[in-house]
Amino acid sequence: MNLSDLRDELTTRADGLAPARDLRAGVVARVRATKQRRAAVAGSVATLMVAALAVGAVSSLDRPVVRTPAGTPSSPAPMVGDDGMPYRVIPDSPGDVVKDGLRYRRQVADDRLAVGFIGDRGQGQFSLLWEPTTTHVSLGAECYLPGLTNAEAAKYLVTVGLEGKKGFLANQCSGRRPAERDLPAGGAVPGEPGRGWTELAVGRSARLRVQLVDAETQRPASVDSAQLTGVVYELGAQTRIVDASGTTVASLPKVIEHQGYPYRFLAMEAAPADRNPMPSLETPARVPFMVTAGVTGSDASSHPGTVYVTGLDQKSGATSGGWQTLPQPARAAGRVGLQSEGAAPLGTAFVATYVLDTSPTP
Repeated sequence: MNLSDLRDELTTRADGLAPARDLRAGVVARVRATKQRRAAVAGSVATLMVAALAVGAVSSLDRPVVRTPAGTPSSPAPMVGDDGMPYRVIPDSPGDVVKDGLRYRRQVADDRLAVGFIGDRGQGQFSLLWEPTTTHVSLGAECYLPGLTNAEAAKYLVTVGLEGKKGFLANQCSGRRPAERDLPAGGAVPGEPGRGWTELAVGRSARLRVQLVDAETQRPASVDSAQLTGVVYELGAQTRIVDASGTTVASLPKVIEHQGYPYRFLAMEAAPADRNPMPSLETPARVPFMVTAGVTGSDASSHPGTVYVTGLDQKSGATSGGWQTLPQPARAAGRVGLQSEGAAPLGTAFVATYVLDTSPTP
């Protein structure tokens, strides 16, 4: 079934499709987990004295656990997740990095794998070598310590940095391997918004060091069960978010992916976060779409108020100086926006919509 058929099928069934469970608690929990993970990274980075490396991340919902077909078991209808959004499994393809039940895909949305590695059990460090074709990249590293509790695993970090340069990304270790085989496609974007990572040069080889360290001492560590992974994705086309002075404060991808389907950038509204009303957009009718919204800028993380995304079927979690990416199943036309509570937010507020890409799959 191609994407046009999928759109028609989802439109036909839009009124009958509903999430298999109440998503509000899940949304709040996932946003909270993302904020806690980002805080751990930021704290580790500060400890490692990495003023030269600016890191940005975009939060998103995890893949739903429950999946049901839109039609009968024998029909060719598309699969639909418990969030009401289309779902499909992406098969292995040449260029994927696959090992021990884990995978880095060669392409996710418009981001292309530059280099990735999944280490052996007990391997505490490795290097990633590649020749950049762009300075706009996303870095990722995961650390799994089976046999340890999450509290014990949290005493370790996996760090990433260019060899010979100061500056690291640090990610907290987990005591459990992921339930899904697909590893996150990067997530940390080094460099000033819109400018790329100035430590890289197109056509000149770059080498990253991925290493397990003690979270307290920052010294190399060794754990027999440790499995580290590392990856670099070269980013696809981006849309810039600018503040009132015309300075780029963030970049959004032109294409994002949710549960195996691409969603293309449709529209965006941005304005100073203390403006009332806050930004809002009309939403598409009878087709699934995604919303990325929040507050960004150098002062955004310091304001004590909270910001919610409004106008979706499920109320979003609260965020303070961050972004959320939320799914919305097919419905009638509507409007999505931002609402603040407490102190007036600082920075630049924005709302962006992405619509299911119905162009033929190449």
